[in-house]
Amino acid sequence: MNQFDPMKEHSSENQQNQDNQRGDTYSASESGYTYHAGRDAGEDGNGREYTNPDGSHGCIYNSGSEAGQRARNFRGAVIALAAVLATLVLGTCCFFGAYMAVRSWNDNSDDGSTPPIETGSDSPEVGTSDGLIISGDDTNGEKTDQITLPAVPGDEPNTNGGANQMGSSTAPNATIQKLPPERQDTNGDGRAEVETDENGEVLTSAGKDILSVATVVNRVAASVVEITTETISQSGYIGQYISSGAGSGVIISAEGYVVTNHHVIDGANTITVRLNDGKEFPATLVGTDEQTDIAVLWIDAGDYPLTVATLGSSFDLVVGEDILAIGNPLGSLGGTVTEGMISATAREISVSGVNMTLLQISAPINPGNSGGGLFNMAGELVGVVNAKMSSEEIEGLGFAIPIDTAYEVILELLEHGYVRGRPALDFTVVDVTSVTTAMRYFNSFHLGVYVYDDRHSTLQYGDLILAADGTEISAVKDLEAMIQKKQVGDTLELTVYRGNKQVAVTVTLVEKVPEAITPAP
Repeated sequence: MNQFDPMKEHSSENQQNQDNQRGDTYSASESGYTYHAGRDAGEDGNGREYTNPDGSHGCIYNSGSEAGQRARNFRGAVIALAAVLATLVLGTCCFFGAYMAVRSWNDNSDDGSTPPIETGSDSPEVGTSDGLIISGDDTNGEKTDQITLPAVPGDEPNTNGGANQMGSSTAPNATIQKLPPERQDTNGDGRAEVETDENGEVLTSAGKDILSVATVVNRVAASVVEITTETISQSGYIGQYISSGAGSGVIISAEGYVVTNHHVIDGANTITVRLNDGKEFPATLVGTDEQTDIAVLWIDAGDYPLTVATLGSSFDLVVGEDILAIGNPLGSLGGTVTEGMISATAREISVSGVNMTLLQISAPINPGNSGGGLFNMAGELVGVVNAKMSSEEIEGLGFAIPIDTAYEVILELLEHGYVRGRPALDFTVVDVTSVTTAMRYFNSFHLGVYVYDDRHSTLQYGDLILAADGTEISAVKDLEAMIQKKQVGDTLELTVYRGNKQVAVTVTLVEKVPEAITPAP
């Protein structure tokens, strides 16, 4: 019997027929071998299966096929090119990331001794609020006390928190109208006694001069102004950028002085005041006080007529008394009036870690109302709106700074540019709330309050404050709450974690003087 040679048959006429008829099964006439045309075999698909007469199978594998070789070469080239491109992209990303990190360090660090702190969720924080978001005429001259104050001392304008601080060349004086309280504190508890008229009706701070809502609005609305701010910030990633803000204020002097909230203008580089008739003036920062959230601005209105609010007496307010809030909610609805009542006259709350005694009101308050006026039904300014409770489930919980509190601060700011006697630390502390931040800035896994200052005499950069006067400290607001209870010159016993051990450090509280302000001798 002749031996069948598959390799010879592969080159026979049948092979040509197979190439022309791919996908069909046919038999070799001499041998009885059955080929399966179009059924590739082998890893690269260049072989061809066949069936022997006895039913067994085999494969003719043509590894030298030109088409297969071209396919293999093409795939190899594609893989190599992809690998080169991936390497180039990865290298470029690494180089750009390293470049931006170095740029960020150089742009934000004063002397290179400490890493810059950037804003964002993964950066140290400076305290948080306890469920609160800081948003948000009738002169009766015969019973008005007129107080004339000297302008802020100093020959040249300087800066405070970014905005220009006024100098003596801006205005010779400020005349503030403030009504004295009508009611008495007979039992010495610090609160006025409830008084009634001959008909048994409770007397409010408006006395018997209660006006309609429309009349009050007509008299005082022009004294409330819109405030817009621009703040220039620096980022290592996107460079310099400008952010804007909005709030409200109240004109308290014919010379152009305006009271607003500290948080409305904090850090602003430019401040603009817009009257309710649309007239705008650039504003200068006279002074600001973070603890009471009060700031005073000045606008040079020249001969332009200004409507001035009369400062009433928050001491005379009673719970249930009707009030009106006027401001610039959402930063675009200037002159908005909302009506409510006094819900509490001395509510103790903590705002951004600062303990405050505020008026609680039921009038709707929104972001942009901050710094706006709270008026009684005699058209007197009895408060400066500054806060609202932040929750989707809570409505009707707004707060305002009593005008009696604001007035004392206003006098200090007009005379000195800041409130004297505020105790403060003479070093910088920051909240660290993520392990990533702790590792990045302080090479630590611990969360808490860190010293961010390498120039202090007894503390070191990276010290973790564990306790103050024996009380555990977990956030900056805890430390600030303790400082508020002390006086300038008092000491604070700190326990800090340094070099894997606890260290006791005594620090002395200093007077808090805003930057660029020189305290009067």
